[in-house]
Order: sequence, then C-alpha cells, then structure tokens
Amino acid sequence: MKEKQKDYLAGLYKFKAGEEDSLKNKDTEISYDPERPMSFEEIKRLDEKYLLQTYARMPVSFLYGAGEFLYDTEGKEYIDFLSGIAVNSLGHAHSDLIAALNRQADMLWHTSNLFFNAQQALLARALVEISFNSKVFFCNSGTEANECALKTARAFGQKYNKQKILALKHGFHGRTFGSMSLTGQSKVRDGFGALLENIDFVEPNNITDLQNKFDSDVCGLFLEPILGEGGVLPLTDEFLSEAKKLCEEKEALLVFDEIQTGIGRTGKYFAYQHSNVTPDILTIAKGLGGGVPIGAVLIADKYCSLLESGSHGSTFGGGHLATAVAYEVLRSIESAKILENVQGMSDYLFSHLENIKSGYPDTVKEIRGKGLLIGIVLREDIGARPLVAKALEKGLVLGRAGENVLRLAPPLILRMPTAERALEKIEDLIKEI
Repeated sequence: MKEKQKDYLAGLYKFKAGEEDSLKNKDTEISYDPERPMSFEEIKRLDEKYLLQTYARMPVSFLYGAGEFLYDTEGKEYIDFLSGIAVNSLGHAHSDLIAALNRQADMLWHTSNLFFNAQQALLARALVEISFNSKVFFCNSGTEANECALKTARAFGQKYNKQKILALKHGFHGRTFGSMSLTGQSKVRDGFGALLENIDFVEPNNITDLQNKFDSDVCGLFLEPILGEGGVLPLTDEFLSEAKKLCEEKEALLVFDEIQTGIGRTGKYFAYQHSNVTPDILTIAKGLGGGVPIGAVLIADKYCSLLESGSHGSTFGGGHLATAVAYEVLRSIESAKILENVQGMSDYLFSHLENIKSGYPDTVKEIRGKGLLIGIVLREDIGARPLVAKALEKGLVLGRAGENVLRLAPPLILRMPTAERALEKIEDLIKEI
C-alpha cells in the first residue's frame, strides 16, 4: 500500500527551481526563511500590522518547547506552568504524540464525516470507557462543544414545551454566540447586542439561589465543576448533588463543561468523578488533543436520540489527524500512569503553596482548585496581570483567572525538580509584592 502511495506521489507537485515558496518572489516586508527564525521584533511588527488586536499579548514569542519547558526566540528558558491554558497536557514535543501525528499525516488528513473513520471510532470508544455510557460527537473546540450541548438541551426542552437554561455567574463557556450567552461574565457578553433569551444565572455554590431559579421551565443546567476563568473556584459536592437532584425532579439535562478540567487535569479523567454526580452531557476539549485542536460532546445513552441524522454537524470535527493524536494522548496517560503523577504533584504543590500563604497572609488569601489546576487568590487590590508579566521575566509562565487570581496549570507530566524550581519563583514573586 505504501509503495503504491509513494509511486503516485512521486509524480505530483514537482516545483520548478526557485518556485518552492511563492512569497519569496513577492515584495513582502519580511520574507520567511526556515533557516533563520524571525526575531521577536520582526514577529511583533507583523502581528501589529496584519492581525486583529483581540489579545493583550505578553512580550514573548516562543520558538520551541520540550517537556515542561519553553524557549523563546532569544533562547531564554521558561518553566511552563500554563500549558497553553490547560491544553498541552503531556507537555511539549512529546515523542509519542509526534509519532502518532507523523503516522497519520503520512496516511490521511481529511475525508469528511460523510465516511466512516477508524481513528474517530477508536477515540470515541476510549472516551466512553473512561466516562459513562454515552455516545460522542466530535468538533474542533470547547465553544463548539458547548454549542452542541446547548442545542441538545433545547431539543430536549421542545418535548416538554420549555426552553430556559441555567448557568453560573462568573462561569465561562466560550465566545461563539450561544456559548457566550451561557457565560456569566459581562466582559465577555457586553458589546454584541441582544444575546440568546431564556438564560438565567445562579450564584456558584449558593444552593438557595439554585433552588429559587430552578422553575418548571428549565430544560438544562450548565456547570463547570471548577470555574476556570471565574477564578479556579471548585463547586461543592453539596451544590453538585442538589443540581443533579433538581434536574431529575424537574426533567432537565445536567451539562458539565469540563473543557478545562477534563482529561486528567484534576487527577481523575474528569472532575465529576471526584463526586457522586454524573452529568447527562459532558463537554471536553483543551487537553484532549495535547495541543491539536479538538472538542467532543458525550451525551448519555438515554438522550442520544435528541440529535438525529442531519440535525448537527462539523466539517472538520473528528478528522483523522486530530483523533489519531487525541487517542495517543489517552493511551499515553494510561500507560505512563499520568493520573498518579498528577495526584502526587498536586499534593506537593498544594502543600508548599499553603506554606507560602502562611508566610504572606496579607498577600495570599486562599489556595484553591484540584489536581494541577490551582488558583492563588491574592488580596483584592492586587492585580494578577502585572504579576504574570513579572513571572515571565523570571522565566515562569503563569496565567490568571479573574482580576486577582493567579492560575497554575502545568503539564500533567510535571516532575519534582521542575516543581521545586517553579515554587521558588512563585515565592520570590509573592515576596516582591
């Protein structure tokens, strides 16, 4: 098979000398030369001239990575404690993921969802085996996964003539129109006119507020088991249990958004597995692809018929490349006992961060989260963004979650020596405030 493929390809796409890169023949401001990586200033100039300025970028451009480390265009080393916002679950340049990507890239990239796909079927089986009895829909991102879940909840509601959705204040579910409508943050929602109707918001961990707003018109409840962008705030077992109870009593679907907490981030494959509450719909993305864009929705068997043939779809969702790499992510997590590593590193980090909190009680108010998703809650008048910038200067990549919370989300392969170095830098950062 491979010889036939090689023979066929050998006669295709032969470039004439000097025509390999058409951009080199144009009057471009900066021509790309793979033998000479661009400097940071060149990259910044192109970015500002040609890209929509929708991101407040930090003044660094990374050239390559290895494990828990990143290296910028000047060769400086950084400890990565953000993982591309909980995406690079197995770190950078993981050899098994590279091998899986290369194997699949050498065979097939895309054929569409009009045909059966072995890689997609294998990944779906693996996801069901590590979660609950369900069927899977693949897409390209977390926001798309939540759009699918929203459509499913509304389809369920049509059967009972109700369409109200509940979500959480400070929650975050994405930036497309439906998922943005579910997001309980004005900074994300404002400025785009009227959003979807029949969506109401509940105060996190406020059982009374949940009970009062959960009327007979509710068809779905969207929750992040740990609010990521909302400050790395875990929901209590009591709140989750009441949410499940209300959904069962009032015939509504319970949707868990595990875009950020899924695929081992909390020490189990999914955060809901730390409780006795199983959702009806589970949305995942980020860490599933280990850096390759992919999203997925798991819908409990009982509700699979809500989405019929032709009712939902995705051109690129579940493509050969993404699903092949995602399957390797799951295989590597299992074979290398990554979940055990997450649990051990989590205990170590939480213990030492609590010591830092005790040493600086006027600065650090709380350490919260689970597994390797950790929030350092600072005094309310201390902004997290300037500290993220200072950490970068020290060679440590951190994130923020809200105005005064530092977010730590290192790769799940984190090793003890790296964790020790990162903690030293974090303590230095806190000490300087």
